[in-house]
Amino acid sequence: MGIPNPALCRRGTLRRLVALEAKVGILRDRLVVEGEEYPLRREGRGWVSVPAIGGRPGGRVRYDALHDRVRIEGPGGSAQIPFRWKRTVFTFGGKEYRVGPMAWGHVMVSRADRPVMTGRLTMHGVRLGYVAPELQPISHELAVGLAYRATALWLAASAGRASH
Repeated sequence: MGIPNPALCRRGTLRRLVALEAKVGILRDRLVVEGEEYPLRREGRGWVSVPAIGGRPGGRVRYDALHDRVRIEGPGGSAQIPFRWKRTVFTFGGKEYRVGPMAWGHVMVSRADRPVMTGRLTMHGVRLGYVAPELQPISHELAVGLAYRATALWLAASAGRASH
């Protein structure tokens, strides 16, 4: 999906192209930022520690598969994303964001019908192509949380196919 169509965005909002990828595996998890790989550390109670990168303080994230929600605690604040069938919404920095369906290999977060984060699902997580400045404070944690959810959905779909 990459960068949103400039015609769909307000002037001046297309500022930050990123190379950010969260990779989730059986033995290890990692975050790739601008081509550099950083290991993620699994903590107790399902929390994953996101390291400090390039002067940006680290944070942590937790995906609760039972309740299908992501909890983010980052340097710029915290957010909780309860996934719903129709309208998945979360609040960060006093603004409301909508997470689009993670279908056909795409992921998008929007605010007021304007894309603020876009990316693609991969076999091992999520690769973000664009993150608006307003989501930069939690972009690493958000990528990791979405990667855990995408992996859980992929495993559930695979298990469903295997049973038939």
